[in-house]
Amino acid sequence: MDSTVGVSYVRDLRSAGVGTTVCRQLVNGHKTYQVALQQCGDNGNCVLQVMRKWSWDLAKIEKSLRVPIKMSSLQQFAGKAYIQDGSTTVPLLERLKQGMDLFPLPRLALKNGSELIWGFQPHNAQVQSLMILNHQGDVQVMGLVDNLYLGMSGGQAPAGLDSEARLSLLVRNPAALRENLPAIHAWAAASLLGFNQTCPGKDQQACQAAMAQTLPIKAYNLNCKVKSQGNILVDHCALPLPSVKNDVSPGLFWQ
Repeated sequence: MDSTVGVSYVRDLRSAGVGTTVCRQLVNGHKTYQVALQQCGDNGNCVLQVMRKWSWDLAKIEKSLRVPIKMSSLQQFAGKAYIQDGSTTVPLLERLKQGMDLFPLPRLALKNGSELIWGFQPHNAQVQSLMILNHQGDVQVMGLVDNLYLGMSGGQAPAGLDSEARLSLLVRNPAALRENLPAIHAWAAASLLGFNQTCPGKDQQACQAAMAQTLPIKAYNLNCKVKSQGNILVDHCALPLPSVKNDVSPGLFWQ
């Protein structure tokens, strides 16, 4: 990694909320890794040992940067809210867990320093969940998703999404909706395409088509008090979707 690439790499990491110390650690570690590889010459065993050590070092750094998922934060955010799931009502937190029965959960660090984490129900990828946590692990947004995955087979826009498709976003602070909606919209487009799209790149046309698709997104305020309906989220707890720039690429989401 030359000095120009190093500066660019640090700038990208810092824009994602990674501290200066960690950025310096990564750049210096990579330089040491390059020197060690050069010293190995044609010794294959030496090369493998150096690569293995660098992989372990990266894994440790990545683990230190992961936003913690705290059950106490999830419980506090969800409260005693219920959500309609077909003909039944289930606790919000229970439905969130249904769509995240996966390990490890895919994650993406956002430019605002938060992290978008998502998953799906084993053997039923049409039941998905997502959540956005800030760097302290406090929940900013919860999302429940049904019948959206692979809604654009082969990257082609469908005549219409599944009539049961939905993406319900739940917030306690409406400002969190505006701040995170671009990333959520890009995530939903990635889900339509089955994730793992190269855009910008060979899948750019499919990504653009997915981003242009009208998505069944609704947002709800968990602080809405509806005595007549108990704790079940209903339409008049809905928040209007803010107008935001769709400036996040679906190509960022891999699983």
